[in-house]
Amino acid sequence: ILVKMGPAGRLIALDRDLAAVAAGQKINDGRFTLVHSGFSSIQNKLAELGVTRVDGVLLDIGISSPQIDEAERGFSFRFDGPLDMRMDQSRGQTAAEFLAEASEQQLREVIKDYGEERFAKQIARAIVAARTGGNALVTTGQLAKIVAGAVPKTEPGQDPATRTFQALRIFINQELEELSLTLPQCVDVLAPGGRLVVISFHSLEDRIVKRFIR
Repeated sequence: ILVKMGPAGRLIALDRDLAAVAAGQKINDGRFTLVHSGFSSIQNKLAELGVTRVDGVLLDIGISSPQIDEAERGFSFRFDGPLDMRMDQSRGQTAAEFLAEASEQQLREVIKDYGEERFAKQIARAIVAARTGGNALVTTGQLAKIVAGAVPKTEPGQDPATRTFQALRIFINQELEELSLTLPQCVDVLAPGGRLVVISFHSLEDRIVKRFIR
């Protein structure tokens, strides 16, 4: 965007991931401003910068490659790491903390609603059984193993833990709520003729965006 932008242009970026903010701070360009914040604070953060109208808003929703590739972030079952899953590691409940205290019904609802997992009931029961047996779920490997043992059959080419990990990540980060709060603000800050672009990756996000734009 900076390469395509004219000398009088301005690019303001919001990201709640501290690692992403650290990476972005390496960009040395006077037209670029980077703010540690969730998308849903867009209107307030722009106002703090003295900006009331913008010509375009680009929302890149969901998880990023660096988050998946770093085992210590706990987003992926490909590597064994701590069950964190927070996009903003400076605040909020970790996935391990949620799994330690959630009821079987709450686990089932989260896995079913946010992961669209048809075996949510069996997975929730297996998590509670493991927890009751004195096995605290603290690593991604532990969770992936429990899910694999609870799912009677899997989709070809997909790890059985895929939907459960997606569900927990979305719930822990309140991603759908964040998106729903952000979209109306984007319209409010867009100048006449401005553009709103949203990159989404799965049906839950896609549905929210399409309904809003419609």
